[in-house]
Formats: sequence, C-alpha cells, structure tokens
Amino acid sequence: MMLGCCMAGAAGAAEKPLRETDLQEFRGQYDLADGRTLTVTQHRKKLYAQMNGGPEVELEPAGKGVFMTRWGGLRVEFDQRDNGNVAGVRLSGPEQVARRKD
Repeated sequence: MMLGCCMAGAAGAAEKPLRETDLQEFRGQYDLADGRTLTVTQHRKKLYAQMNGGPEVELEPAGKGVFMTRWGGLRVEFDQRDNGNVAGVRLSGPEQVARRKD
C-alpha cells in the first residue's frame, strides 16, 4: 500500500505569468526509472501531475520550467530544450512507501 506524503507551500513564483500556450509543451507522460508513469495534464492555465492513475495534484510555477505542489512536497523540473521541446522531467521530494505489516 502506498501512502501519500505531506506537502508544504510552494517556494517562489515564475518570473512572469504563464499563458495556456506556455504550458502545452509540459503535458504528456513520463516513464520513471522505477516503472511508474507520471502524467502531466493541463486545465486552462494550470498543470496537474498524476502518478500511475492516482489523484491529480496541482502544480504551481516555481521558476522557469520548475513547478511544485502547493504544499511543496513534490518538485517537478522539466528538461526543456532551446527549441521549447521537453525531453524529460526530474522529480524531487520526500516520498515514502510503506507496506502493511499485519
């Protein structure tokens, strides 16, 4: 059983307000090394992250190509090339997995 982690407030803000078209390149599915899939979707001017079909979590801008969950527990840094295409993503944050003992 996986337990969600707690998250604390997003640090910083993007240098300029993002438009819907600015976010389009970030949308898609990303295969993680551990076999999970991160899906990034867009609803208007907001991005959302979803792991393996779990609940969507809103991502807030924290810098150029960097987003964080509202509570700061997950940082998503996109590897965006000079041409605007996104080649990958780096996730960081305190995730913990616990299995039931009994």
